Amino acid sequence: MNFKLKVIYYLLKIKLIPKFNSKNAIKKFQNKRLKIFASNTLIKSAYYLPYFTNNQLDWNLVPQISKNEFMNSFNEINTKGILLDDAMEIAISSEKSRTFKSEINGVTIGLSTGTSGKRGVFLVSENEKAQWAALVISRVIRPKLFKKQRIAFFLRANSNLYTSVESLLFEFRYFDIFKPLNELLIELNEYQPAILASQPSILIDIALAQKNNIINIDPTQIISFAEVLYDNEKNIISSIFKVVITEVYQCTEGFLGVSCKYGTMHLNEDFIRFDKEWVDENKFFPIITDFSRSSQPVVLYRLTDVLEIKKYDCSCGSKLLAIEKIIGRDDDVLIFNGIKVYPDLIARRIALQTDNFQKYTIEQIGPSDLLINIICSSEDLSENINHFKYILLKLFKDLGINEINFQFENNLKNIMGEKNRKIKRTFYEN
Repeated sequence: MNFKLKVIYYLLKIKLIPKFNSKNAIKKFQNKRLKIFASNTLIKSAYYLPYFTNNQLDWNLVPQISKNEFMNSFNEINTKGILLDDAMEIAISSEKSRTFKSEINGVTIGLSTGTSGKRGVFLVSENEKAQWAALVISRVIRPKLFKKQRIAFFLRANSNLYTSVESLLFEFRYFDIFKPLNELLIELNEYQPAILASQPSILIDIALAQKNNIINIDPTQIISFAEVLYDNEKNIISSIFKVVITEVYQCTEGFLGVSCKYGTMHLNEDFIRFDKEWVDENKFFPIITDFSRSSQPVVLYRLTDVLEIKKYDCSCGSKLLAIEKIIGRDDDVLIFNGIKVYPDLIARRIALQTDNFQKYTIEQIGPSDLLINIICSSEDLSENINHFKYILLKLFKDLGINEINFQFENNLKNIMGEKNRKIKRTFYEN
């Protein structure tokens, strides 16, 4: 079966997934799929084989893992007999050459750094690639019959996984974010995409270029992925392009969720089971088991994102778990004397008080020390410093944090290709 027929096959399978009328229906569906997943996939993995007895997997024995264990056990976990050293070599070579056609025995090899900056390798077979493409076409991009749409995809690294969405309905162009922004803007303006997909930090730059008449494009859909999309950024981008942004929760470990037409992020519980490590009654770290992947099984994998559950049912009627917001990684959370300050709370306070800047970052570099980098005109810097101090001191006082030392800079340097983390903690107590 050729690739396009495989995509159609998976599109039909997705359409046949029942519409769940309750959380219990989702759980029953997952349990059935997990049983098939164990007998068809996990039994082929040397890592998971010891947890089988009489060809039955004892889920109670299966360990929870993190990215470190996932990569350390790469050779044993994957079912394709691919060695980490071989995969890493070809992934790095592809990254350096910027060719992005890395495969071993028909399995796509990708390099991931994520927001942690730690290297990882992911494997995707042709069937998995077809299923991913079908899921994206079904839930993210909006096909138009009899009209081919151009997709502008801004990425750190291209992959034949992403170009797999190309079809009679879509024309795909990869924009390499390692290139200077002004070059990308010229190319984007010439391309005139119907669909624009990128991480929020670049979408903001594109939106501001549109506002300042540097470019003139008219996308009918904007897709945000890879970074946390803060509300103030979402509002700026939406107001400039006059479209509702589609948010995709996608990481190396899987396609985790997508926003519906009402803007609510729903997790793909019909492909992934989400166990929860609760932070409080509304927030949790997701522990994922993706029962749709076979080359590199992702089982009880703890992500470092913090998700907040939506308190009320979404108007779209979906019973798939609704997320109020993706708050960010656990090391995006600032901690002062045991008191946690979530990045979204900081970003909201700043957005409510001022927007007289281009960009900023806030980094906790010590137990009571913040390094704040504000990019703005030199004449506005002093005023911005005072604004940020006032906003943050008031917020911290409200939370019972009294002693904070500030350092301010005006020389933010983005590392090309690196995901933007507006608020982060690089200080760790022993």
